[in-house]
Amino acid sequence: MKLIILALTTVLFLGCAHSIHVVHSNPYDQSPGTAEPELIEARSEQGVVLGFAFDTDYVDRAYNTLQAKCSKGRIEGITTQFSTSLGFLNWTNKILMRGFCYPVTKCGKGNCASQ
Repeated sequence: MKLIILALTTVLFLGCAHSIHVVHSNPYDQSPGTAEPELIEARSEQGVVLGFAFDTDYVDRAYNTLQAKCSKGRIEGITTQFSTSLGFLNWTNKILMRGFCYPVTKCGKGNCASQ
């Protein structure tokens, strides 16, 4: 009987959970353009052990990665998903950012071309 209780207790302590906390979306310009947008995404994580987190710029890192993927265009319709994966005495905060990268166009004297 003690062995069964020990086994069940071990399983409970080794379990994990995942939770999505917030999904944020901003509006985007729906005016027609000459080029189709590309869906881009960036991910970043922050590890937390016993409540101590040392990597506090993981959201900025995800945003900078998203901007780098659209360096020659503009990003519209960014969605940000914040979630957590829980473990035993630790957890991981996760950020997932997605957006549409519209190529910048040059227009002059009646003709437009993508850069």
